[in-house]
Amino acid sequence: MNQGLLVMIDDEEDLLDLLEYNFSRVGFEVKAFGEAGSAWQFISQSKPDLILCDWMMPGMTGLEFCKKIKEDMKLADIPFVMFTCRGEQEAIANAHSVGVSDYIVKPVKISELVSRVQSLMSIRK
Repeated sequence: MNQGLLVMIDDEEDLLDLLEYNFSRVGFEVKAFGEAGSAWQFISQSKPDLILCDWMMPGMTGLEFCKKIKEDMKLADIPFVMFTCRGEQEAIANAHSVGVSDYIVKPVKISELVSRVQSLMSIRK
């Protein structure tokens, strides 16, 4: 069962591999990127159903990337999940102020992450 196209962006390659495996197992088509620049090129050509993005990455941060997505009228409705080690309230508030749909602090059980993404996807459909 195809659950949709999920774009993941994180500079930790091992984590991306683990997440890609787990999301693929439950029916997601997954495209993984190690930084936001290459993800932007893909997203602007192939609008995904959801974006799962780390905050702290080289080049463009996840927060900057979320702002860029939300400022583009063709992409603004894509649910954006921030998946990060930053758990302080100010960071969470900043993320929500730029349009993050959900904020998940690492580490998290893979099953919880998958469940929360599936929940956001079901709301969107």
